[in-house]
This record gives sequence, C-alpha cells and structure tokens, in this order.
Amino acid sequence: METEKKQESKVRRIVGEVLSQVLNVPILSGALITFFFFKLPSDIPNRLAGFGWALLFLSLIPLCSLFFYIPGKVQEKARVIKRQRIASFVFMIVSYPIGFLVLWLTDAPDIYEAIAVTYTLVTLGLIIVNFLLRYKASGHAAGVAGPVGALIYLFGLIATPLLALIPLTTWARVSAKGHDVWQTVVGAVMSLGITGLVLWAYGFLPASGVLAR
Repeated sequence: METEKKQESKVRRIVGEVLSQVLNVPILSGALITFFFFKLPSDIPNRLAGFGWALLFLSLIPLCSLFFYIPGKVQEKARVIKRQRIASFVFMIVSYPIGFLVLWLTDAPDIYEAIAVTYTLVTLGLIIVNFLLRYKASGHAAGVAGPVGALIYLFGLIATPLLALIPLTTWARVSAKGHDVWQTVVGAVMSLGITGLVLWAYGFLPASGVLAR
C-alpha cells in the first residue's frame, strides 16, 4: 500500500511538472500576444511590428531561462530548479521593461504596451514578495492569472471558462511540490489586480472586446 502511494505521488509530481511547463509564463504570454494580433484591426498602424517586438521581449527572450534547467556541472535537482527560477526573474525583469520602451518608441498598438507594463509590474511584485518578503508567491499562478484576467476584462463572460486554468495551475504546482495552495492564490490575486488596473489606466473598456482605441 505504501509503495502504491509513493508511486501515485511520483506520477502526480511528474504530471504537475509537465503542466507547469505547459502553463509557463513565456508560453502563455506568447499565446496572448498572438491572440491579440489576430483580434486587432488589420489596418491599425504598426500592428505587425508591434506583434514582433512584443513576442520577442515578452515571450521569446524570457523563454531562454528554460536553458537553465540543463544540469551542467550542477546536478542536484533542487539547485537546478532554484537556478532556473532566479534566471527566469532576471530575464523577465530585464526584458519586460526594455520591451515596453521599444513598443512605446515604435508607437506599437496600446494593447501591446499595456501588456508589457502589466508583466513588468507583476514581475516587480513577485520579486518584492519572493525575495524581499521571503514568501514564495507562485510565478506560474501569476503568469496564468494575468492573461486570463486580461481576456475576461476585455471580452467579458465569454472568457470566464478560462478561470478553470487557475485552479489547474494550483493543482499542478502543489502536485509538483513547487508551492502550496496559498502561494498560488497570492500570485494569482496580485496578477489579476495589476492586470485590471493597467488595462483600466490605458483606457480599455471592460467587456468591450475593443483592442484598438
């Protein structure tokens, strides 16, 4: 019986780790940016350039932190995970503000600029909570809640089924033994709040479905 429980726990952990990578922040940000690209009017200025710059700085560059999962000289799993986690924050806190600046200077569509600001502020929040307050809020939960919150804010009830991704992320992180439930709740709530405030500050109307102002 004990062997079966250990085996079940191992399977849950593996599934949780796989889901955690599928729901990784750069992957979801890339999906969100791509979705907005197809939703924007085709005649809006700098639509394609804005998409390219946003994809580069908000998705592709942060995605490079996954290379730090390669063990190399560091073989201990816990140290490899910690190294990748720190690398992820470094990539994001450098790439997101630069991305915002590039998007602003190239007069990209406001929705891309707003998303860059959102990711920058959420990352700063996570750094304050995780490294200064030592709480370990979940970056995965924050990374899922942000896009989900943005789509619900912009498109209303039709996007609410996406809320199911948040408890799924909680299950994945708890199963992978990366976080507990409350750590995922803190990350998600912080991200939802920042996302809504930034979109409101940029003048996007709730549930309007309008991405170009």
